[in-house]
Amino acid sequence: MTKVPLHTEELKALYRDIYAKADRIIAKVLILMFLFGILIASFYETWFIAIGVGGLCILAYFLTKRLLPDSNAYQYVLSAISAIFAAQYIYQMHGMAEMHFWVFISSTILIIYQNWRLQIPLIVIVCIHHATFAYLQYTGFKEIYFTRLEYMDLTTFIFHAVLAACVTLVSGLWSYNLRKRTVQDAMNYKALALMQEELRHNAQKLDDLNKHLLVVNKEVHDKNEELEAFGEELLASEEELKQINENLNALVENRTQALKKQNEKLMKHAFINAHKVRSPLARILGLVNLIRHEMRPEGKNGELIDRLHASSYELNEVLREVRVNLEDEQPHAHSQSI
Repeated sequence: MTKVPLHTEELKALYRDIYAKADRIIAKVLILMFLFGILIASFYETWFIAIGVGGLCILAYFLTKRLLPDSNAYQYVLSAISAIFAAQYIYQMHGMAEMHFWVFISSTILIIYQNWRLQIPLIVIVCIHHATFAYLQYTGFKEIYFTRLEYMDLTTFIFHAVLAACVTLVSGLWSYNLRKRTVQDAMNYKALALMQEELRHNAQKLDDLNKHLLVVNKEVHDKNEELEAFGEELLASEEELKQINENLNALVENRTQALKKQNEKLMKHAFINAHKVRSPLARILGLVNLIRHEMRPEGKNGELIDRLHASSYELNEVLREVRVNLEDEQPHAHSQSI
């Protein structure tokens, strides 16, 4: 997973929630520690110490938290008063060895803030307290209690201090690792949130694309239906045109046959006119020529004979032209019939 760094404000917001939860727990723990001091005061009548020292410790914590709401100073005050509570319990129980365990308890409690530096005030005050009270106790002060042993040599004291320091060192490492893990988890959560946002964005894009595809598919479907309908119309039109063409072909064929028959009749009629009329005409021309040469008419009769001869000749030319045209049309008509 890609690491997504946290901004300063995001870190503050993250630890604001962690500190708020830790503060609620610590408030209850401090009250219990104060009440524990009251509880053990009955053993050696140390009511003043229990109420005075314990009350001042509680007051210092809550007063610092109230006066400096935007600061972590109250956490360091907590570290210091945890050491003072341990010293108070040791004093109240006249150096009972088990009361020294409160140093370990206090060190463990401080892990809740995930700040390894909080172990420093605790171990410093504990070392100063142990060294001062041990020195005063073994120099003859009767009202100072560090241990119930008659004497503690330097080697034993050093081991005592080193073990206490080791406990705070372990708690400090635990706090450091816990903070590191918390930040890492927050970064992973942020990365997951960004991925989820990206997935939602992509899902929205896909949804929009699907909607667009549905619209396009509907348009394509409508177009296909239109094309199918148009195709059916084209098929119908093609069938209609085919039927029209067939009707036209039949009509043309019928018309052609009719024209051929009519043409044949005309040709036959023209043939008759061109050949059968020519024979009488030839005889008329022969008679006219015979009259002109044998009888030699003059005057009005001669003029009539000349007009008859001219008309007969003109008719002969017309028949000759019909015959020539008929002869030209016959091969063409023959090729068409083939």
